[in-house]
Amino acid sequence: MSGKLALLYLLLLLFQSVAAQEVSSLTISEKFIEAKVGQEILIRIKQTGKGNILMKNAPKEAVLDPEGIFKWQVPEHAENSKLTIEFFLIDSTRLVDIESVFINVLADYDPPKFFVHSNVEPTNGFYELHPGQTIELSVLGYASQDSSKVVLDHFFNDNEGEYHIGNGKVEIVHNQLTFKWTPLDIHLEQKYFSLTLNARDSRGQNSQHVFLFIINRKNEAPYFKFPVLDEYLVHANEGLEVDITAIDPDQDSLVFDMQIPTSVGNPRISNGKFYWKLNQYQLDKLKRQFPLEVKISVIEQGTENPLSITKSFLIKRSIKNEPPRILNLQSEGVHEGLPFHRTIFIQDANDDFSQLKFNIIGAPKGLEWETRNNAVELNWTPDYDIIGVEMKPKKFDMLMVAEDPNGAIDQRAFTLTVNHRENTEITYQSYLEFRDEAIYLIENLNEMHADLERREGKVKNLKKGLSVATMLFATYTAAGNVFSDETSAKKAVPYIGIMAAVAGGINAFGFNDLSKYSSLRGQIFLLQQKLIYILAILREYNIDGPNSINLESAKFRDQLANYEQWMVQDKLNFKSYHNSYMGLNYIQKRRKQLMRKSAENGKPPSGLLFIDLSKI
Repeated sequence: MSGKLALLYLLLLLFQSVAAQEVSSLTISEKFIEAKVGQEILIRIKQTGKGNILMKNAPKEAVLDPEGIFKWQVPEHAENSKLTIEFFLIDSTRLVDIESVFINVLADYDPPKFFVHSNVEPTNGFYELHPGQTIELSVLGYASQDSSKVVLDHFFNDNEGEYHIGNGKVEIVHNQLTFKWTPLDIHLEQKYFSLTLNARDSRGQNSQHVFLFIINRKNEAPYFKFPVLDEYLVHANEGLEVDITAIDPDQDSLVFDMQIPTSVGNPRISNGKFYWKLNQYQLDKLKRQFPLEVKISVIEQGTENPLSITKSFLIKRSIKNEPPRILNLQSEGVHEGLPFHRTIFIQDANDDFSQLKFNIIGAPKGLEWETRNNAVELNWTPDYDIIGVEMKPKKFDMLMVAEDPNGAIDQRAFTLTVNHRENTEITYQSYLEFRDEAIYLIENLNEMHADLERREGKVKNLKKGLSVATMLFATYTAAGNVFSDETSAKKAVPYIGIMAAVAGGINAFGFNDLSKYSSLRGQIFLLQQKLIYILAILREYNIDGPNSINLESAKFRDQLANYEQWMVQDKLNFKSYHNSYMGLNYIQKRRKQLMRKSAENGKPPSGLLFIDLSKI
């Protein structure tokens, strides 16, 4: 026992010798602090050696107590300011050491902001619409503090009491507004409209966004319903009929005009068709004029700036030749994403099938045809981008032409109507993107949560250990009176007391961040569990590929759309939690260490502490 006491005595003498050689200096607990109005800033300034501590550039409300604790309750007038406070250690009149701290007082809060999504892009600040066109607006109001507390309200046309607009629908759910509107012809009279959106956060801070609309009539040119060929053949005693039916998208009245260099056979336009019939005598009489050019014009009637279309075609005299015949061709309906196949049989009395030429005028992109076994095979798989957002069937009016080597033709008009079918591939890609984003957030949230949990436990254990050390050292000191005078144990008692005081001092500071760990960890845990719960719901649909049957489920698509909208706020919350996590002192120190190691290894740093939040 006496040997251990002698060793302890020697260690204390060595400690006393080193302490006697210490140079006077200052150390400061923090050199960079970010704070907000109302927050109390505490900084410990430790002094070794002799001298007095003086402050320079300190706010008038700040104090430095005798124990070396700098205290400052940040006032409102200091918001958004930057201060550099210096501490001097002066021995008599000599400056011994100097330390400084930089304090950045952040703005208390920002007003709410808006995230806008629309299916129509504005032009010069206006959303230009025409009657029958639908606009869909989705506006999310969010705040940097708590977006769930943001409240939205609206009014139309600068009238705070006007909450509705004809044929329009407004819905506000929490902090999100959706506006769907299809203007009517009656809205052309007023022409200009506005939607004003207000957002108010929990602190009473307001923001406003104004959407401007202009309604114009869109006058579109008429068009021929079926393609009109460049050449036609006329046969004796057979009527030549050309379908020149025209359609005006604006439903304006149309007037037909025809120019033909003869009146023999009474060529005419009736019910949208050009009709001309010649007997053999009339055909022979006009043989020097063939080919004849016919010019057809279709003009809008009753509009300020009428639009028109013109088509010219040649009529040739037929020789004694039987034209080919298209036997079976009819209008049909098809669906997006599903293959369409038809076999069209062709008959020609005096020409070989291999000598015939075929064409389909007005065919949509992707429609293919090929000859096989004295027939024409049609193949087409309509894309999903054919039908617009209104989900109305899309019609393709076409003309199939069969021509023999002598120029004789047969033509048949037909229509393919494309009906809507849900694009499961796009829905599947949306599901994969949402799932991957959610997993990415969960993994990083889990890493932050685990790190905070470890840190919180470590700090608690350290605090507990220091408290026990303080108690033991104090007990050892109090027992000093039981040792005989001039014994080694008796002499060691004062130094044990010093160590008890040091342990007690350490125990009293350095744990101010403990409550931050617990609060931030709780917020991270809630967001992590929410995302895990959402993924569990989507997993119940058993989506394992683009052909999964549940991808066509309206319930699944609606849930996925809602979760994608929530993801906007979830990402904002993640960025907020990550910024708070990065602001912790020990994380900042760890980040500097990792950056230094990466620089030494010649590799860029990566991982949780180096996430680019702008890409989330």
